[in-house]
Amino acid sequence: MLPKLPLDDRTYAEIVQQSRRLIPKRVPEWTDENAHDPGITFIELFAWLTEMQRYFIGRVPDRNKRRFLDLLGIRPADASSARAIVRFANVSKPVTLPRGTKLMAEDQMFETDASISLVPLMLDRIVTRTEREANDVTATNDHANVAFYAFGKDAKAASKLYLSFDRELEPLEQVSINIKLLEAGVDMLKDAEQERMINRSAISPSARLSWKAYCWDDATGAAGWMPVDMIEDETLHLTIGGKITFALKSRMRSVTVHPASEQARYWICATVEEAGYEMPPRIRQLMLHTVEAQQKDTLSEIIDLTAQGEPNEEIHIDSYLAVFGKIRIQVKDAGGAWHYWQEAASIADLPPMDRPPSVYALVRHETLDKVTVQFSDGLSGVIPPPGQTVRVIASEPNFDLYSQVGRSNGLPEQRFELYSLSCKKRDALRLQVGELEPQGTYRWQDWTRVDEFDRSRPEDRHFIYDPIKRLILFGNGEKGAIPAASLDTNIVLIACELGGGDRGNVKPHLISEWVNEAQKALHIHADNPGFAYGGAEAETLQVTLQRAQAELKHTFRAITNEDYETLARATPGAAVARVHAIPLFKPGLDDYPRETAPGQISVVVVPYGLTDTPKPSAGFLQTVKRHLDTRRLVTTEVHVIPPIYIKVTVNAVVVVEPQFVDEGQRLVDHLKKLLRPLDGEHGVKGWTFGRSVYKGDIYSALSLGSGVVYVQDLWIDAEGPHVRKSAGGDIILPPHGLVYSGEHEIELISRTHL
Repeated sequence: MLPKLPLDDRTYAEIVQQSRRLIPKRVPEWTDENAHDPGITFIELFAWLTEMQRYFIGRVPDRNKRRFLDLLGIRPADASSARAIVRFANVSKPVTLPRGTKLMAEDQMFETDASISLVPLMLDRIVTRTEREANDVTATNDHANVAFYAFGKDAKAASKLYLSFDRELEPLEQVSINIKLLEAGVDMLKDAEQERMINRSAISPSARLSWKAYCWDDATGAAGWMPVDMIEDETLHLTIGGKITFALKSRMRSVTVHPASEQARYWICATVEEAGYEMPPRIRQLMLHTVEAQQKDTLSEIIDLTAQGEPNEEIHIDSYLAVFGKIRIQVKDAGGAWHYWQEAASIADLPPMDRPPSVYALVRHETLDKVTVQFSDGLSGVIPPPGQTVRVIASEPNFDLYSQVGRSNGLPEQRFELYSLSCKKRDALRLQVGELEPQGTYRWQDWTRVDEFDRSRPEDRHFIYDPIKRLILFGNGEKGAIPAASLDTNIVLIACELGGGDRGNVKPHLISEWVNEAQKALHIHADNPGFAYGGAEAETLQVTLQRAQAELKHTFRAITNEDYETLARATPGAAVARVHAIPLFKPGLDDYPRETAPGQISVVVVPYGLTDTPKPSAGFLQTVKRHLDTRRLVTTEVHVIPPIYIKVTVNAVVVVEPQFVDEGQRLVDHLKKLLRPLDGEHGVKGWTFGRSVYKGDIYSALSLGSGVVYVQDLWIDAEGPHVRKSAGGDIILPPHGLVYSGEHEIELISRTHL
């Protein structure tokens, strides 16, 4: 049986049926469509020829498919590493963990993305306070699946969130708190991944907070709430999840805060200075001592540094491999090639020389958080030239067993197999090729990984890495340069990273085992409070083709009304519930559509909220507008505006069957279901933007009630800006208007009493 190809999935029978359906339209005089008719025979013949032709056209080899994808700017996705938040506890003394600290989750290695300073500090109590109530939510914070409102359901101005610590914070001591927010209906894993990818600079906060601590004020000679020095606020005033990092300017003082008033504690406080949250922030968890980690095992890494070109220069490196592994230093010459420098025991012990050597000294600190590279004064050793000319290659002690790829024979299309390294990512390797100099040393050149040699010129130092076959391939001299021939090994790896794949998506609390014995001796507890996410295997060609088809249908540019609405709904950092694009309209245009605004479009956005009439804040509107401005046509001016809410109240006298005279509330519920601005459950749609409220709509809604005989009397009232009432009593809305229900008055009369 011939394989089914994706180019055209229509079968022979479907082509015949489509052709026969066109007969009445194209040839109406053709009335005999039975199988004995010669015309039907021709249709079947051409259908067969069409199927065969499309089959042969569809036999496109994978190499050509990759070329077609390349023309679209799409390539198969590489294997990706899982990510997770790692939390540290049981810290008995201040310690700094360098970047790249290795932790195990069963058989999966994780490395921290940044260095982290740990101090003996814990969150003691958490209290929320509004004008109506105060709650101690400390126990709630200990359960990550139970969220609490940071400032109550209303999040009004002057609402507060209090956090206390188990000890006094020192002045200038930096403290970071990881704040995880919960969004209704959002998958936690997807939410965490999207949160990391959000461009925070494109988001305008909806509200404004102030952070203060209870400290001693030297100016007044009394204790009080004083502003903290906010170093970083990734949450954007609790708009999205992230870290806040702050430091105190003065000494703390203890104070009691209700309801945690059994003893005085050291508190900081977040206060809502300007209200405006569309959805009041709900905190899933507050955590100290957290850092993001990635599932990978780095065997060797490159750290490119900038030298000042001054005597006695020192460079500090805070990397796990630099602290606990092997370090080598390369310095770039004027021609762009790299040369290894020699390590000396001490720069100070070297005497001045006529021809100073290329040396450096390495200082390892007892704190195990960094190493220092020291260079000479120019008399006893060479000074590195200024600029990005210094490179640190930090590796595992036994990496030399894997770094030697092979020697070049100077022939085209050389290939080398990595027998002992299972690198899943195409960008997991970086290599250099050495060229022997007359004095017997090697000058090393960086080579760049590419997907294909199609765009490579003869002088381009390019290579291809195939992670499936574990092959490194070089060019033929026309497409990609050929490595220089050598009698010794001159193709070496200088960076190598293992890891990636879906096995890294581990469950909570599994990232807990220390790899390094010196760090393990600190007895610090490590774990991941949530799932690891984002780990995936390399994409197959078939999956890439499916993704390309989906991306081609994805809206990237705002041209039509539907484009604007689709893009507005997808605004990062803004939860948009409903959106409506009004072409040729701008705010203040009273006589639309007879009066128009050429070249302008207004986008009405309704945010998610807890009220029946949620209103977007100025920051919310600015966030959506900034998102649309990057995707609109240059000749189009975009206005992002809030909806106009019109309160509609129905007064009606309805004649019903005698047994239904007490069920007026059911009719009111039918009206509220009709006159609602937001979409409801079970596919119930909200009121259409700008659609007039006709009496016929109300009659139809009332007739849905049980036992309704007829509506005897009906009138409609409306309140709101730009609303008009027609001569017939219908409510005419502005184009950006939405209705919501008022207090409907429904009088029921039994038909037997008429």
